Amino acid sequence: MNDLLSWKNTSLKIDSNINENSLLIDALKNREIPLRKDGSEYTLENQESYYILEDNFINQSKNLSTIIMKYSQKNYDKLSQVYISNIGEFRDLKIASKDKNVYDKIIKENRIDADIRNFPISLNVLNEALDNKNHKSILFIDILILFALATVSNYNAEEVEAEFRIEDKNYKVKLSIIDSKPLHLYPIYDWIFNEEEYEESYNVKLQVVRQVIINKNDIKDVKGVLEDSKLAYKRIVSQKTNEYFEQLNQLKDDFLILSKNENTSLRTLNLTFFAWLGYLGLELFNIIVNYKGEDIIPYLLFSDGAKKGIVLLMFIVALIFIFNAYRLEIKSLGETYKVIKEIYEDKILFKTELEGSSKFEAIIKKPEIGRPQMLVFFIFLFALIIRFFLTFPW
Repeated sequence: MNDLLSWKNTSLKIDSNINENSLLIDALKNREIPLRKDGSEYTLENQESYYILEDNFINQSKNLSTIIMKYSQKNYDKLSQVYISNIGEFRDLKIASKDKNVYDKIIKENRIDADIRNFPISLNVLNEALDNKNHKSILFIDILILFALATVSNYNAEEVEAEFRIEDKNYKVKLSIIDSKPLHLYPIYDWIFNEEEYEESYNVKLQVVRQVIINKNDIKDVKGVLEDSKLAYKRIVSQKTNEYFEQLNQLKDDFLILSKNENTSLRTLNLTFFAWLGYLGLELFNIIVNYKGEDIIPYLLFSDGAKKGIVLLMFIVALIFIFNAYRLEIKSLGETYKVIKEIYEDKILFKTELEGSSKFEAIIKKPEIGRPQMLVFFIFLFALIIRFFLTFPW
């Protein structure tokens, strides 16, 4: 039946006078897929959720940009269906399109010199929808994979040139959509984009694959490239694992030091505050002992005098100095906490900044001035200031 069909750009022309086409027309009508009729000819536009005779389209097309445009218009986020021509029925494509966003991101980071530079395509879905025995379909998938693997690419209607470049080393490969043999690159793509050991592991894998291809100066040995890449990646991950535990142990040490310093600051505050309180109590004791009158409480609370004002001012200044020293110490510990937090997020956790931040802060609390200490400070400060103003003979 494929020889009886023709394509114009991305639209399929179906002649209803040909008996072999009746099965396809009936299947399309049963699915209520829009058809435009002109006499005995039906026109099927490119469908975003259906894959209909796609291998036939690729085989007949001689323009790479047209093929890319057709598959860039597909909706890979919805459940799609593929038409099975030998039985005249549709079946669901149950493959996940989780690779699409990452693929699109990598494509945008690479340099592609052509009319179409962005390809919001899921190669997982496309690989499932196309016939893996059709050489030209496999070749087209290889070209899309090359756009992700290579650092620099350019293409025209029929040819693609991809360059792998790291520092002063490079490797180039050319493919023709007309007569090149497929490379069968999908196993490499599958390993990079679908086997996720940790978040964004594809970045490391992609760099490893590029380096291996440049070192081998060959991309046709797909099995060899994949095996060498996996081996190199394991060495990198093993090294990262050792670094992880070393940094984790260092984090524990830093945390213990941070906790010790915070406790030391609090203990210093308590000692200086109780010393200050002791001097205040001693001063009150001397006043009580030397007082000759009978109403000691009103005298302590409301009596005026310049000497009393000076003494109270000294106690106020001393209290502020003690608390400010504690505040500066906690601020310094906060800077240390910030450094440890950055090390934890950037080097130890393979997480996004938001996730790493919330997890870190759930495990290690930032040094802060305690509420009880602030409450006691402001109560004493407020009381002393009130008493200080009462010493003036208003």
